Amino acid sequence: MSIKQRRQEILVALFPVILAATSIILAASALDISFSVGKDVFSSPSNMTPVDGIRCDSMEFTKFHIHAHLDIFVDGKPFTVPSQIGIDPQGPCLYWLHTHDDSGVIHIESPIEREFSIGNFIDIWDQTFNNTNLFDNNSVNDTKSALRMFVNGVEVPTGTDFKNISISAHDEIALIIGPIQDDKIPSRYQFQQGL
Repeated sequence: MSIKQRRQEILVALFPVILAATSIILAASALDISFSVGKDVFSSPSNMTPVDGIRCDSMEFTKFHIHAHLDIFVDGKPFTVPSQIGIDPQGPCLYWLHTHDDSGVIHIESPIEREFSIGNFIDIWDQTFNNTNLFDNNSVNDTKSALRMFVNGVEVPTGTDFKNISISAHDEIALIIGPIQDDKIPSRYQFQQGL
């Protein structure tokens, strides 16, 4: 038997093994599984406790991966949503809801598919938020400064608990304290391609 024939036999014999290994790797990628995942990857570091059942993990997940946009206006002026909300500056840890920059884009990258709310995001941000308060700006007795919420340009009724408003893919969420011209209330956000 020639060397060429022997190589062909070896390749034919190894083909099913290579095909099976490739299939396993592709399936693991599609299911967001990592062969290097240890028990600690899915747990929060001790210095970053879960918020509303949302952990601070050492990696981003893609099982549930959406983006929304948050605008905040105080007395008609835009308030910048800071970068790095939900990202621990001291170590490799980020909450499933977080920001990377100050564009107002909320990244939701979770290992489980579940409903997330604007209240979850603001709790991770560690700010005061309810139907009458935002950032300790109490508007309960001042109708001119009343807190209002809009999702995709539609006002959320005041009797609704704002904290429980769900975030869906590509939502434009606006929280408004004080007067604002109607044409300044955003109804959509132009997300970068790929978000």
